[in-house]
Amino acid sequence: MRLATAAQTVSTRLGQLAVLDSGPVNGPGELLVLWPSILADHRIYGVPAAAWQDRHRLLMIDGPGHGDSGPSPSTFTMAQCAHAVADVLDALGIQQAVIVIGTSWGGLVAGEFALSYPNRTRGLVMMNTPVYTSPTRPHLSDQFVTWGARWIHGTSMYRQGVAKAFFLPETIRRGGPIMQAFHEHLRHVKGVGLARAVRSVLIEREPLAPRMSAIHAPTLFVAGRYDTLYPMEPMASAARTLPKGRFEALDTAHISVVDAPDEATALIDAFLRTLA
Repeated sequence: MRLATAAQTVSTRLGQLAVLDSGPVNGPGELLVLWPSILADHRIYGVPAAAWQDRHRLLMIDGPGHGDSGPSPSTFTMAQCAHAVADVLDALGIQQAVIVIGTSWGGLVAGEFALSYPNRTRGLVMMNTPVYTSPTRPHLSDQFVTWGARWIHGTSMYRQGVAKAFFLPETIRRGGPIMQAFHEHLRHVKGVGLARAVRSVLIEREPLAPRMSAIHAPTLFVAGRYDTLYPMEPMASAARTLPKGRFEALDTAHISVVDAPDEATALIDAFLRTLA
C-alpha cells in the first residue's frame, strides 16, 4: 500500500494515537476515517486504501495499544473510542462530516461515533461488527485471547490461533503482504497496551445492537457468511433495525476486508456513490 504521508501522533483522551493522513485534502472525494479490528493495525485496509487514496482523503487510525499508537491509560468504552475519533478530527482542523469505516472493533467505533456525533457523520460502514454481547460472557476463549495478548502475543501458537479465528483457511494459505503485516504486528506490539484494548473490546464492552435504531446516518453493514465468531443471521437481524441501513453478506470469515478485499472495496464504493 502506497501512502502519501507518514503516520503522525495525535493526542486524544485515550492517549497518543497514530494517524495516517493520506490522499487529496481538498479534492472532490469523501473524507474516510478507517479504524481496524483488535489484534490488527491499519494495514488490513491495504487493498481498499490503495484503490481510494487518489480519490478520497483517508484518515487511518490505529486504536490504542495497536500499531504505532500508545497504550490507553486504562480500559475504555467504545463510546470513548468514538470521542477519540472526534479528538483526531479536532486536532486536524476537520469540520466537515466524515464517513467512518470500521472492521469488528472499528465497526463498534463507527456506530458509537454516529450516536455521539450525528452532525459530524455523513455515513457509516460497519464490517463484521459484534453488536451483541453474550449473556454469559466473558467466554473462556475471550479470556484466553485477552491473557494471550498480554503474555504470548508474539508466539506462533497465538498468532496462528487468532488467524484461524479471523480469516478463511485459503486466506491463510495464500499469505501475502497483508497476512505478513498481521503477523508482524502481533510479534512487535507491546503486550500491556494490547491486552488492555482487547479486554475493553472483548470482555467489558456494552452491546450496540439495542441502540442501533438511533443511528440515522446511512449505513452499510457487512457480515461474513463463514464468520464463526459472530454468525451472520444475528448480525442481519441487528442491521434491520438501522433506519437507513443496508445489509450485505460476503463469503468470508471475520475480517472480510482481508478475505475478500476486492469484493469489500466494491461494496463500499457502491455505498459511497449512493451518498454522492
